[in-house]
Amino acid sequence: MKCANCGAKLKVGSVYCYVCGKEAQIVSDYNLLEDDFLREVLKEKEEKAAREKAKERVEKEKKEKSNPRPHANPPVKKGNRRVKKRIIFAVVSMILLVVLIAAIILLVNHGRENSYDYQMEQAVLYKEEGNYREAETYVKRAIELEDSLTAELFLSDIYLLRGEEKKALELLQQLCRENKDQVEIYQRLIQIYDKQKDYDSIRALSEQTDDQEIQELFSDYIPEIPEFTRGEGVYTEELSVEIMAETDCEVYYTLDGSDPKQGQKYQAPVEIKPGQNIQIRAVACNSYGIYGEEAEGTFQVELQKPEMPRVTPGGGNFIAPQNISVAVPEGCRVYYTWDGTDPTSSSKEYTQPIAMPEGNNILSLILVDQYGMRSDVFRCNYIYLP
Repeated sequence: MKCANCGAKLKVGSVYCYVCGKEAQIVSDYNLLEDDFLREVLKEKEEKAAREKAKERVEKEKKEKSNPRPHANPPVKKGNRRVKKRIIFAVVSMILLVVLIAAIILLVNHGRENSYDYQMEQAVLYKEEGNYREAETYVKRAIELEDSLTAELFLSDIYLLRGEEKKALELLQQLCRENKDQVEIYQRLIQIYDKQKDYDSIRALSEQTDDQEIQELFSDYIPEIPEFTRGEGVYTEELSVEIMAETDCEVYYTLDGSDPKQGQKYQAPVEIKPGQNIQIRAVACNSYGIYGEEAEGTFQVELQKPEMPRVTPGGGNFIAPQNISVAVPEGCRVYYTWDGTDPTSSSKEYTQPIAMPEGNNILSLILVDQYGMRSDVFRCNYIYLP
């Protein structure tokens, strides 16, 4: 607003002009007509500029359509730029997530590939499903990772389930050579040999170990050792030796120390005569055709001289007639002489009491037993004077 007197610019709310001091009479700074005219001029300029700009844009678009530039980047609005950034961020994030997941999967697979427990678990699962090929693959990988008898035995089971008996047998035989005290190995080998009726191999297998628990596995296949009813040693009388074995076994024996498997079949007790020194070797063979361990014993009969005859009376002085009696054991004989010579089996045989002759006489006697052994001479002096 301006002062009407001096034309100075007045402050808003002033009553007097601060320049001339006259009462303020407000005069507008501009003419309304001039203002409208200016507006029209400005509007025309803006519309003209807009028309020119639109014309330029149309011409530019026509030019781009007629001469496209494939590598030219179209103008991007600010809002589109933000959307594009978000899309790029989302794509990058997705790629990173995929890479992360792939890395995790690789790590997990690598861990499983190198885990004995995981390989065995998979082998068991495939075995239960009847997929023995896959089970074999996993258990072999487990064996590569860890030297495990459990895995080796599992593999032998897989071979058997697949009907590959030869492979199972070769594997178990190798394991048996390396582990002579493992019951599970012997169990599987016995089953295979029994199925093949290879009882000689069962016998040979039983000889590879002295372990008591393992030996019990062969109880149904290996006969017990035969037993003699007499202990070996030297006897002074004729001897009869029986050979005892299990009821389902045959016994073969020899008396000259040779192999009993090549001997004669036992049917009756072995009689050992006086003066004989016999080595008995015996072996039992069961229904499988398996021979057990043999029994051996040496028996000798060395006869001793029989005791001298017992005579009643045994000598002395007599005035009345007497009969002389001799006790003769069963199976024995007594021979005697009166002329002082030693009696023999050709001398007179005692069969009844002998009448005592008169005078001073010497009775000489011997006892011959059932084996022909003679006693020492027994002499009695009788003086009979009636």
